[in-house]
Amino acid sequence: MDFSKNLEQFKTLFQGSQTYYGQSKPTGIKKPTGKEEYKSWIVPEPVTDEEWLNHLEGKSHLGSIVIHDDSTCTWGVIDIDRYGMDLKHYIKIVRERGYPLVPYRSKSNALHLIVHLSKPMAAADMRKKLISIAADLGVNDTKTDIFPAQDTVDLTPEKWEDKQKGQFLNLPYQNAKFSTRCALDDEANSIPFEKYLDYVKKFIIKPEEFLKTNTDNDSENKDWPNCVNKFIRNQVTEGEGRNDAMFNVGVLAKKINADKDYWTDIVRDLNKKICIPPLDPKELNKVIEMIEKHDYSYKCTTAIARQFCNGAKQCAKRKFGIGPNEGAPETGKLIKVNSYPDPYWLLPIQGKVVKLETKQLYQQQLLGERLLSHDIVWRTMRPSKRDPDPYKDWLDELMANKVDMEGIDREEEREEVFNTRMVKFFEDTDTTNEFDQIEHDNIYFDDKEIRFKLETFKLFMKKQGYNWSEKECTIFLQDNGCKKSKKFNNVNTRHWVAERPKQTQHKNKNVKYSKAKTPWEDN
Repeated sequence: MDFSKNLEQFKTLFQGSQTYYGQSKPTGIKKPTGKEEYKSWIVPEPVTDEEWLNHLEGKSHLGSIVIHDDSTCTWGVIDIDRYGMDLKHYIKIVRERGYPLVPYRSKSNALHLIVHLSKPMAAADMRKKLISIAADLGVNDTKTDIFPAQDTVDLTPEKWEDKQKGQFLNLPYQNAKFSTRCALDDEANSIPFEKYLDYVKKFIIKPEEFLKTNTDNDSENKDWPNCVNKFIRNQVTEGEGRNDAMFNVGVLAKKINADKDYWTDIVRDLNKKICIPPLDPKELNKVIEMIEKHDYSYKCTTAIARQFCNGAKQCAKRKFGIGPNEGAPETGKLIKVNSYPDPYWLLPIQGKVVKLETKQLYQQQLLGERLLSHDIVWRTMRPSKRDPDPYKDWLDELMANKVDMEGIDREEEREEVFNTRMVKFFEDTDTTNEFDQIEHDNIYFDDKEIRFKLETFKLFMKKQGYNWSEKECTIFLQDNGCKKSKKFNNVNTRHWVAERPKQTQHKNKNVKYSKAKTPWEDN
């Protein structure tokens, strides 16, 4: 099949950044869920026609950065990643509600719902509308990603790691002739590539028309939280969180009218409309008794509430919505970037992608401080009897759905870090031409190599702010080609051997000792 004839049409549908793109390749390892693992990374250069063709021909796995370099986009994605999901069920709802979305089967056999635009629109507007649609479908939780993942990008910083970059999506029709990653019709049947481009044309929409897409039905109450309206529209079946859903219904009912007879009647009536099957009277009474005793806030962090939430800002504007200090932050999938020597994390949150160190992610206070530097106010997750460690629960869920990505060139990073570190080690540590002096925290050197004790290197690392164990020091040295030795110049002692670091100028720290005379020795 000659894909070059239709290449421009395919590129137009999935055009992204002109500066960088994504690549992935299968590792051959499968996760416990049965999903195949992929190794992914960013290529910091414009994507070529050859790469587009390689993707369609099955020679590579191309990922396009959805957000353009000017913070606009011509396509957007609701990436629903639920193992074993019923694709036909979701496609049916999309069609019934008139959403101009093209369904695609993803590489994990899940669902990408993609909107294709006739011209660019602001990424922030695209995200807002897609979040609203995802909430209406009941999939707006940590198992779903919205692309573009942020409202804006900033590629002006000189250093690559300082640039505010977009995230990429693996494109459909990889190995297009035999691909399972393709568009789907209303019956969830695959559409072959030769018919695909004609099929997708009827869904391409103008940005202004897409923004007018209605995500509410006429019966929804604009004063109520979006989650409760969507509970009624979509219903909540057994095992999906009926108790949590009815708890939020109870909080709403009590806000509407605190008279017990009145608000409990609302709860019992909505129990019949929302729950399939309805909670039995005993279970429902437990929920009512809990709300009766205290003035509770909505439980925004429960799984069922998040699925139907369209954002704290939207909810806070409603008469019976959340208060100013309530609500869960809108987050996407956490990304772990395996850079060298230490990984870092990218957290999509509130329309931004924030770079975090491990300790900043692990400690809630440090996370709050980091987010504040990005103009995001973090509301502290406080423990309760029902949930003694809500931050850990939130973090566990992020980790369960995280995505791993390699640094741009991990080997280059590792080599640069190692060389820089060894030069400083050589310059900052006393050196000697007498090998037996390495027992006294010195480095022995000649024209080709250096020899030193592990304890000497560990002490150096501690002075640099790294409280590494012997094991961590050993791994670092081994990974970078250093060798262990037991004997040199007829001296038996365990030590390490490395190439002599390349320096611009060596600070000779050979120390000469001489004994000063005391004043009375001249007499």
